[in-house]
Formats: sequence, structure tokens, C-alpha cells
Amino acid sequence: MQRNELTVGSLLYRRQFLITPDTCASASFISWQHLHIGHYHVYAHPDIQLSTVISADANVTITCIGYIIDPNYPEKSNSDILSMVANFGDSIDRISEYLCTISGRFILIISTPKETLLFHDPCGLRTAYYTQYNGQIYVGSQPSIFKEVLNIKQGDRFSSYMTSSYRRDHIEHWIPSGCSLFEEVDHLVPNHYLRFSTLEQIRYWPNRKLPKKQVNEAIIEASDLLEQLMIAANYRFKLAQPLTAGWDSRIILSASKSISNQVFYYTLQYRDLNPKSNDIKIPAKLLHSLGLNHNLIDCRKTAPEVFREIYQHNVLPAHFEDWGEIAYGMFDMYPQDRVCVKGNCSEIVRCFYYKYGKHGPITSPDQIIALEDGWNTIPFIKEGISNWYDQASEVVAETGIDILDLFYWEHRMGSWQAQSQLEWDIVQETYTPFNHRGLLELMLGIPTDLRSAPHYSLYNMMCKHMWSDVMKQPVNPPTVRQRLINIMGKIGIYEKVKSLYQHTLRSNA
Repeated sequence: MQRNELTVGSLLYRRQFLITPDTCASASFISWQHLHIGHYHVYAHPDIQLSTVISADANVTITCIGYIIDPNYPEKSNSDILSMVANFGDSIDRISEYLCTISGRFILIISTPKETLLFHDPCGLRTAYYTQYNGQIYVGSQPSIFKEVLNIKQGDRFSSYMTSSYRRDHIEHWIPSGCSLFEEVDHLVPNHYLRFSTLEQIRYWPNRKLPKKQVNEAIIEASDLLEQLMIAANYRFKLAQPLTAGWDSRIILSASKSISNQVFYYTLQYRDLNPKSNDIKIPAKLLHSLGLNHNLIDCRKTAPEVFREIYQHNVLPAHFEDWGEIAYGMFDMYPQDRVCVKGNCSEIVRCFYYKYGKHGPITSPDQIIALEDGWNTIPFIKEGISNWYDQASEVVAETGIDILDLFYWEHRMGSWQAQSQLEWDIVQETYTPFNHRGLLELMLGIPTDLRSAPHYSLYNMMCKHMWSDVMKQPVNPPTVRQRLINIMGKIGIYEKVKSLYQHTLRSNA
């Protein structure tokens, strides 16, 4: 679809969905796809895939909103995959085991005469929010879509967040997974499924110790799987991949070697980026050395009021002043017939909240709340993190996964990144190869000294294994200041110096 074919009507709730107990009379959904499954009606925007399969014995109906990628069966369509899942019935063990082997961005609804269950992709990038009204359950892609059928009111959560200094001071502000800005609307957390009969979220992963393998074996296995994920996606879609100077896009580029001549590679120019910036200069040099085209998309244009209005209407809260302006640049130039391949979710592996691979004991939810400066002033966020911490602590003790990695997975990816992809659904569909539970499990099992700063040796080794030529250009070349920070990090004093500096600032304030 070309840019001049997109209309305001086609952008309303683009690539979103709504599940209701009754038919919906809203004019917003008049051109949407509609399925009646079990006790529910599923409405899906024309630009999102909607597939359903009934089991051979007619006891199970499996419905997918979005798409599923199975690297073991790259040629299989959504319907082919759903036919396999239908054989599992409502067995949580079999379903969760299979969900460890697939990627994509999807909502999976499993309906039987007795129960309805809802799962989503590993990092929850296809968001699912739900509410109950007059004893009936509604599920949607984001809270404001419920306003089409219900009277959703703005309460204390909404006002405390929208007027907070945290929201004002953070351009990419976000709230934890599990909650929303509306008291009566909840959010499905990654690694959980929703049981409609009790309206409870039930954790199904992690359910075992992380696998430990020899480093060389793990590198080969992870690299092969990442390459298979790219090949499988290329079977299904025409792909476009953004490229920066960072590790995430570099490792995705290395995994695309066998299909690179079919991929549209590009870099977004936004905020204060200019042709001399590493995030523009390095991708251009690298792709030229590989014999590939580099496309620059200018996202510094002023969006017209009609685009602003529809963008802000589609999601609440919307980050129009930043993400929205960037989205307009893509709306104007991004090739609409291609699915964007993003490197996100791999940060789960890179010790994001303990950059140099070590951290002290986490013994209180306050330590988690403090990871996002300003959260401690917002009551419903503090309550949500405290509840998550109590449950997650037990899982961490049983499985050995680091609580900071789990927090990054379920909250930073399941909310901040998922919100970004939700907002950008107005201009592109997104595929995230690292959104694969088995791949993340495998890489999390590798020692932290290989997957942390400053060298990120695991990524270096994987890139060289898949396509060594991609390492001919530097990855995030450090400034003098960053080199000093890296030295302090390696000898274990960076966090102490940082804490002392912040304490001094507070004391002098």
C-alpha cells in the first residue's frame, strides 16, 4: 500500500482488535473483520491477520489475531500452525511447551465448551487489555478502544499519572505491565495466560531451570535459530530492517545474510541525528561495504493536525511529541508493503539493569521501583510493582532466572516496547525475531560476563559466526567519557561512584 492510498479511516485503530460478548454496532468497526467464536465476537482491523481453526472433533476452536512464525516449519501459514495447536486441546503444558518454540506477534484464543483461554507472544508485543462489565468480559488491544462499546471512566490512576512529574520529565514515559491508566482495565503480563472463567492471570513460564550449555555450543545453536527465524519471516513477508550503530540491529543484520538481497535496509533520522552521527554514518558505510543499499528516512517533518488527531485517538496515552512525529516520517516514506524487523527483546540478554554483569541482592520491591526515576511518586505503579515482586521472587528462587532480567522482559519489553509497537501500528507491522522464548532461554543461560558491557562478547561471537563482514564497522564506538565509565565498570566501582555522585547532587539540591 502506498502512502497516498492511506486515509484517515484506514488509520483508525490500525492493526488493533476488540473481543466482545455481543455484536458491536460502532461505526468504527463497520469495515473490520468479524468472527463469532464460542461466546465471543472478535473484531480485527483489515490490516491485521485474523485466522481460526476448529479441531477435528469440533471441541476446540483456535483463533489467532496477528501472526505466528515457526522457525522449524518456515513454510507453514497461521492456519497450518493453528491446526497443530488444536491437537493440544486445552492442555496448558503442551501449549506452553509449543509457545517456547515460536515467535511472532499474536493473540491466541483457545475456546472449548467449558473454557476460554488467551495467550500472547513471548514478550507480549501484541498487547491484550481486559475488563469486565455487567459480568461480561471484553478484551482489546489497548484501553481506549473499549470506549467504543463501554463507558470507561478516568479515575485517580489517570489523573495521578497524567499530571505527574515523571510523565512530564520522561519523553518515553511508561507504566509497568499488568495495569492500565483505568482502574477497571487490566493488562496481560508476558509469560501469563488469561483464564476467562475466573478472569485471573496465570503464570506458565519460567517453569524450569534455565538450560546451561557449553558456550561454543550455545553460540552455534542460538545463531542457527536466529537465522532460521529470519528465513521463516522472509517466507511470509517482504522485510524491512532499520539499522543503527548498535548491537541489536547489527546481530539481526548478521542473521539476514542469506536473504539480505531481498531486505529493504534503512535508518531513521530523528531528534538530533545528523549525517555525521554514528547511528547514520556507520550503517551507511557498513551497508555500502556489503554491497547493499542504505535508505535514509527523514522523520523530522511536522505532522499535519489530522495525523496528530488520529494518532492520539488510537492509543492512550500517546507519545505524539516524540514517537508520533517519528511515525509521521515513516508514514510519509516507509514502504507499506513490508514488515519491519526490529532487534528489540535482545536487551533482555544484555544485562540492561546491571550493565557490567553484576549487581547486589534485590531484596525489596523498592529497588525495582527505583529503576525508573519518578515511579515512586505514583501510587498505583508502586502497588503494581510490589505485587509483581512478591510473585516473581518465588519464580526466581525456583528457576534461577535473574529478577532484573525477568523485570526487563515482562515490564520494559511487555509495556514500554509493546506500547511503542502499538503506537507505530499506524504506519507499520513489526516482527521481532528475539521475541522467541527458546532463544532467550538459551542466551540467558550463557554467563553474564559474556553478555554484558563493555564488550558484549556473546554478540560479537554470534555476529562473526553468522556473517563476519558485518563487524568491519565498529559497534557503538565509545566516547572518552564512556571509555572511563567502562573501565570503572570492569573493576567494579562504577555503581559506587554513580551512587555517590547522585547522593551529592541530592544533598546540594
